[in-house]
Amino acid sequence: MTIRNFLSFFHKRNCLKKLNTLSTMPQSAAPVAPGPDTGAWEDETLDAVLAKFPRVLLVDDSKTLADMLAMFFQIYGFDTRTAYDGDEAVAAIAESVPDIAFIDLEMPGTSGLEVARRVRASQLETVPILVALTGWEDDAHKRQAREAGFDHFLVKPVAPSSIREFMSWLAE
Repeated sequence: MTIRNFLSFFHKRNCLKKLNTLSTMPQSAAPVAPGPDTGAWEDETLDAVLAKFPRVLLVDDSKTLADMLAMFFQIYGFDTRTAYDGDEAVAAIAESVPDIAFIDLEMPGTSGLEVARRVRASQLETVPILVALTGWEDDAHKRQAREAGFDHFLVKPVAPSSIREFMSWLAE
């Protein structure tokens, strides 16, 4: 599968669509409404993002979504791991701390909120950037994510171009 076909698959399946962050992302960097994704990272930008965040953890109880996100990052050369529940995520972070972790908030058993609390309370030398990944866009979920220790908030589905823009913004 070519990168273009893969990205087209992402768009057609509408698996990733819209970005929203808890941080003060400048308006000029805010993503535009999703459309067909025909872009890619510029080499220099990708190099900067890979240098800052080479290891990515993707946590979602939807195995399909977690695997698709992992494939998206792998295409660009990231070292990715997936976890399909909160306990698996906590174990994965303790075993090998990622640079950034995208974590679904609402999973059966240990929620993404509890994962963030455990990671923040841990004695890890390095703590990953935690990005809440959820289908809920309301203020209550954003507040809960912030209070649990998430750094950023993404509303799914989110467009591949928005992920690239978000990661590029973080790497600046």
